[in-house]
Amino acid sequence: MLVLLVNAWWSISHMPPPKPAAPAAADKDGAAAADGDPQPAAPKAADEDQPAAAAEAEDAAAADEVAAALPAEEAVPQQFVSLGSIDADSNYRMLVTFTNEGAGVRRIELANPRYLDLQDIQERIGYLGHLELKPTGGGLVVGAVGAGTPAAVAGLQVGDVITAAGFKETKAVATRDDFAEATRGKPRAEVTVEVTRSGEPQTLTMKLVRAPLDVIRPESENAALWMGSQPVAYPEPPSFLMTLSQVGTEQLDDLQEELLKKAAENGKEAPDLPAELPGVDLRTGNWRIAEQTADTVTFERRLPAAGMTIVKRYRLAEVKRPKAGDDAPADPDQPAYDLMLEVTIRNDADGEVQTAYQLDGPNGLPIEGWWYAIKVSRSGGTGLRDMIGCYFDSKAPQMIAPGKIASGDAEAFEGGSLAWAGVDAQYFSVCLIPQKTDPEQQWLDRVEGVALSPKPKARSAEGKYANVTCRLKSLPKKLAAGEEWSQEYQVFAGPKRPALLANYVPAGSKRHSLVELVYYGWFGAIANVMLAVLHFFYAIVGNYGIAIIMLTVLVRGLMFPVSRGQAKSMAKMQELKPEMDKLKEKYKGDQQKQAQMMQELYRKHGVNPLAGCLPMLIQLPVFIGLYRGLAVDIELRQAPLFGNAIRWCSNLAAPDMLLDWSSWMPSTVTKGETMLIGLGPYLNILPLVTMVLFLLQQKLFMPPAANDQAAMQQKMMKYMMVFMGLLFYKVPSGLCLYFIASSLWGIAERKLIPPATAKPALAVSSDPSRPDRSGSSRATSDRSQKRAKTKKRR
Repeated sequence: MLVLLVNAWWSISHMPPPKPAAPAAADKDGAAAADGDPQPAAPKAADEDQPAAAAEAEDAAAADEVAAALPAEEAVPQQFVSLGSIDADSNYRMLVTFTNEGAGVRRIELANPRYLDLQDIQERIGYLGHLELKPTGGGLVVGAVGAGTPAAVAGLQVGDVITAAGFKETKAVATRDDFAEATRGKPRAEVTVEVTRSGEPQTLTMKLVRAPLDVIRPESENAALWMGSQPVAYPEPPSFLMTLSQVGTEQLDDLQEELLKKAAENGKEAPDLPAELPGVDLRTGNWRIAEQTADTVTFERRLPAAGMTIVKRYRLAEVKRPKAGDDAPADPDQPAYDLMLEVTIRNDADGEVQTAYQLDGPNGLPIEGWWYAIKVSRSGGTGLRDMIGCYFDSKAPQMIAPGKIASGDAEAFEGGSLAWAGVDAQYFSVCLIPQKTDPEQQWLDRVEGVALSPKPKARSAEGKYANVTCRLKSLPKKLAAGEEWSQEYQVFAGPKRPALLANYVPAGSKRHSLVELVYYGWFGAIANVMLAVLHFFYAIVGNYGIAIIMLTVLVRGLMFPVSRGQAKSMAKMQELKPEMDKLKEKYKGDQQKQAQMMQELYRKHGVNPLAGCLPMLIQLPVFIGLYRGLAVDIELRQAPLFGNAIRWCSNLAAPDMLLDWSSWMPSTVTKGETMLIGLGPYLNILPLVTMVLFLLQQKLFMPPAANDQAAMQQKMMKYMMVFMGLLFYKVPSGLCLYFIASSLWGIAERKLIPPATAKPALAVSSDPSRPDRSGSSRATSDRSQKRAKTKKRR
């Protein structure tokens, strides 16, 4: 039965090595150029035909005329804008940091203290806010201060120059690393920061807090987790970048295909393809901040060479609080984990022009639990961040694993009208929902996956960590002179709570709501039942660890009749052991005959040698359902066993992580990339306790081997237990808690409760096929003795 358990575990947790990825690094050098200057067109090959060259010359001349007629845009420095707050009592569910480089989103932090950064919790690192520091000659210039952060509470402002920082004593800081080292401390510690504001020195005191979770972050921070240190010059483009995929007769796809074709004809490797058309720098240029309010920000970028102006407007959703005087908290499932993104294209030229755009989705989603997490995926892949999309004419969402996208093997999504698309992590998702009035409306030509990480090394697990996004390519549209074209998307960025996701309904179609993001796999029905019972117990006791123990007691209590039948069968097996030994001795040279006689012996005395497997077989669906629940249900993430003050077993959806041994264990062990020897950076004690209890149960309750083959199987099972210990080493601590409680119940049931004894065994002849008359003789003797005793009393 344990073999079945191992096979089931292997089927739901085995992670094959991902395929290598193709690089799609974003070029950030363009941000330093003057934003209003058009980029020169790519030089044409000498072998092109003259008509094509003449047509392109005419287009270039027309573009120059348009550019000359439009005023040149002034160069804009890089800037950051923050909307929302991380204060849980504010009117916002998130803090969003924007950058005018590409008018994208650099970071989204959740305000709910229920969703904190697991890595910082485990390492006990305090948080004062992401300040987007820029080194200068006299210190570090503050680029962003988010509302609700300790830095904002202390009075830090954008434009302040940080000169020194520290706890007991301050020291000068000249780089970001200096500042990070000087302010590294535990939550609730107070750090002193010296700043210069308008030439005047000031001293601020900031109290560190527990770090909120970043649903979107710069990818270098994710890469630092599995690389072991912060990489330098790592590609980390902002989320929701856009560009024009068509301007007039020029199309970006055609330009890229032409370059690939020429490289193939010349026998050269594929070149780095341009991300934008000539004269378009929407991805790398610094946009002008046209407007900013408490919950909106508008970016604008003029393209003189293309004769167009592009506007991106973000609006953050606000929480609807109860009426004044009502102390009731806001509904946690209220749809406020989103912001609106409106894209507007205006034709500034004198004539009609056909255009199209491509909009990238989110990237930089968290890879928390990178060394142990196994995401339940519709794609069958093993990545931590899948590209996902849903069409109105499909029954279920489509999903592509990051390794497949990184290797270049992924195909574009197939379907008609898109309902939503985005990137799906284990417990959180970020999705774009087109704001259509009718599901039949067609906005997009196709949706494809794009890898933004560098090319993974061969035969490595790096493809699993690939940073991917979805790219939405619109259908072309003709714009008259001065005409505007706008399309709006709702951007969901939050936890995968079913009740919350059900409120995000595209074009009024509830069947295609975001609740489809919650996926338990083949055992969804069992997982839902297990979670319903678990949540019921949690509502009573307020601790998911105790709730798991209560669930174990419930399951084992319902199995009590079965387990007692197992004990009775074991008792019969013990009584028949002498006869079994005689049969083994008599037919030791004929295994087939020995097995036949054993089966006859079992049949005659009503013994089922497989009865011991039935309890484990019944528990198998419970095990898989609970495992899937721990891997999917957001409520079990960050649920501690003993409370937030104790680091050990602080997350029942993760290993217990008793001791950090990464400083003295080899990297092949600590990186967790190899299935068996990649144990991860922590010593986990609960899997070891589980394995010891399994071995103890096997020793105490395993029935005697009926033959040599059964004895060999029992020996193999002992080795199998060690193998299972390695497989279970990185499973959630909540699952280990279930196995420990179940094993202790089984041991107590057999040791403390009087055993279920069988009837006195009858003497059995060495050949079970012959009639056994010993029973009748014994009965006659018993009757004679009884009559003698009665006569004596008289």
